[in-house]
Amino acid sequence: MKTYLGLFAGLLIWGGLLNLQGTPSITEEIAEEAVIAAHPDTAFCEVARQGSDFQVAYMTANMEQGRVTIARDGHIVSMQ
Repeated sequence: MKTYLGLFAGLLIWGGLLNLQGTPSITEEIAEEAVIAAHPDTAFCEVARQGSDFQVAYMTANMEQGRVTIARDGHIVSMQ
């Protein structure tokens, strides 16, 4: 019984710590790396902060251009 109670208390503490930690927000570097990972032939990439979102403009080696808006929590808001 004591073992189960200790295990339960440990799980409660561990769950509470995970809840307090939360999900980290992304940075400009992470937004740029996400676009480069999706387009490995990227020749140029520029990141601009737009409110709480990140606007990432890129150009590939084939001169294709695009723009991606990434929210602070990592979700892609729009792609052009």
